Amino acid sequence: MVNPKIGVALPVREMSIMKPADAAGTIIELAKQVEELGFDSVWVGDSFVTRPRLEPLSLLGAIAMVTRNVTVGTAALTAVLREPKSLAHGITTLDQLADGRLIMGLGMGEPLPVNNESDAVTMTYTERITRVDEAVAAFKKAWRGEDGDLRGHYYNLGELRQQGPPKTPGGPGIWLASNGKPKAIRRTGTMYDGWMPVHIDPEWYGRALKSIQETATSAGRNPADVVPSLYINVNTNPDGASAEAALNEYTTRYYQLPVTTMSNYQNYFGGTDKELAARLGEYVDNGCRHIVLRLNTFTDYDRLLRSIAENVVPAIHAIELD
Repeated sequence: MVNPKIGVALPVREMSIMKPADAAGTIIELAKQVEELGFDSVWVGDSFVTRPRLEPLSLLGAIAMVTRNVTVGTAALTAVLREPKSLAHGITTLDQLADGRLIMGLGMGEPLPVNNESDAVTMTYTERITRVDEAVAAFKKAWRGEDGDLRGHYYNLGELRQQGPPKTPGGPGIWLASNGKPKAIRRTGTMYDGWMPVHIDPEWYGRALKSIQETATSAGRNPADVVPSLYINVNTNPDGASAEAALNEYTTRYYQLPVTTMSNYQNYFGGTDKELAARLGEYVDNGCRHIVLRLNTFTDYDRLLRSIAENVVPAIHAIELD
């Protein structure tokens, strides 16, 4: 019997705003607390152009050294902003530091209605996708020790074979942070190890996951090798209206936009702990197996983290799956 997993996207950007000189120390201690409270994973985001924060791979290396059981991962790394050989080098080193507990969530830096990373990348969005997919395919080939050319349309990555191996046989899982649209479904089912949608309702989730699994089968893959996850912004309070108001306060400060606008681009939930557990359960019913929560608060983080750990995590862990 396998139970769903649930983790926390750490407030790296928030700490960089509030405690810029001690953001790293604060985040490392928080990662330890997340593990002690019974969560399954800790994640860090990425945006060194638009919303600056600590560099994610370095930070995860430090987190890996002070935790023992939680998965550590990026949610999500904007891979196209990194030179592929250097990125692969960082990933294999980090996988060794994490003793095989690493998951790399990769995103394309999809434009939001705010200043975004696309301003730093002089290429079309379609070219971003093909560049990242080409690099990931080469990473996997090198990490599996397969023969053959690692030269593609954009890169010659033959030097990857000179790098040290990752701890995880075949390399750490690489999950695609995306949505449920046809191109994302095709890419996930064909080559990625997991799916992390950021804007999707439970019913759409179930339909998209079925398509991903069908695509994986058609590509000669075992559909069970693609881990279905979810990234969702949350705030809870015994007074549900206060939780909804807190979401709006957060997005207004973080993005300079109300939650009503941001809800068109990301998953958001505000309500009680019980209501959150029920909502997440709907995603689990539709196939989700690893939930990533971003707690939307600048001022109430400890209370919110502990409340969710006490009231939501056990409810998700108690769901029995075949």
